[in-house]
Amino acid sequence: MSLASPPSTLPGTKTRVNQKPLVTVVVPTLNEERNLPQLFASIPDVVDEVVLVDGRSTDRTIALAKELRPDVVVVHQSGKGKGNALSQGFEAANGDIIVMIDADGSTNPAEIPSFVGTLLAGADFAKGSRFMQGGGTSDMEVHRYLGNQFFVWAVRLFFGGKYTDLCYGYNAFWSRTLPLLNLDGDGFEIETMMNVRALQAGLQVAEVPSFENRRFMGLSNLNAFRDGFRVLGTIIKEWLKRPALRAVRNQEKSVAAETFKKAFHSLLEDTSQFVNMNRQLPANGLEHIVAKLLARFDTLMATDMDCAVCHDLQRRYATHYRDIYANYLSKYLRQKTIEPQASPKTDLQTVPLSG
Repeated sequence: MSLASPPSTLPGTKTRVNQKPLVTVVVPTLNEERNLPQLFASIPDVVDEVVLVDGRSTDRTIALAKELRPDVVVVHQSGKGKGNALSQGFEAANGDIIVMIDADGSTNPAEIPSFVGTLLAGADFAKGSRFMQGGGTSDMEVHRYLGNQFFVWAVRLFFGGKYTDLCYGYNAFWSRTLPLLNLDGDGFEIETMMNVRALQAGLQVAEVPSFENRRFMGLSNLNAFRDGFRVLGTIIKEWLKRPALRAVRNQEKSVAAETFKKAFHSLLEDTSQFVNMNRQLPANGLEHIVAKLLARFDTLMATDMDCAVCHDLQRRYATHYRDIYANYLSKYLRQKTIEPQASPKTDLQTVPLSG
């Protein structure tokens, strides 16, 4: 019976118990020397790491970034395009939470705590929206607005969901979701790809109101018509790939959820052994063993299982079964001679593994 100490990790998982998640901000740059001072000054203290992905700037972008923030992580982009830059930045990020912002100041770093808070509240993916209450924009022409609304309704029609904005590059997500997003876009269409694949993967997506500012300085690299056609092409391609993506998603859910179920049943089996051995254990050792069992329960509920379905199971068990389990164990602290009973009841087997 493994009552000596709770497991620190489960195979293939990362556990962070009672620790603040690390927050990484990824910033693609191309000749943004004039914008960096104002941008970096606006980054809040909640951010632990800044990853700057530079696309071969010819000004002092990299040198100035190191002066302004000596701990900045600089990635020299090997490919081209915003999507390629973001993918390389995500790969270099060490944070549990990754936030993507633009270097030109159009995405306000002061809003980062709102995105982080949304993830901590239970979302897997937090996407900024300029068109929900509290959001807005000062940098959008009429033709861009109409194009964006067309794409929003196209995604609603093809993929479901209730997005109010689509072509906006202010997103935050748990790093564990990256394998499910499987990003392979090179240009501005990366934002649409992320939003669509988050829906496809069954992630818990929450929109966060955000205000898009005008660039601090310089001109945008966005070409509304060229990039608009790339966005439309991305939506069509993602629609055609739906069956394959669904199969991958279901496989990920099945494996990770089965791991969670096995770990939970192992805990219940140890609990049952504790109940049956209750009379043989010294009274002064009962409290220690109960504390260890509760610690195992809490550790399992806090373990990153890398599966959106598992997160739903964990939230359900943590809120419902925690009190039942604790009360069940506490009886053996109050009544040392109580007769052995069955292990605590659970509907674990009846919980569906679908999203």
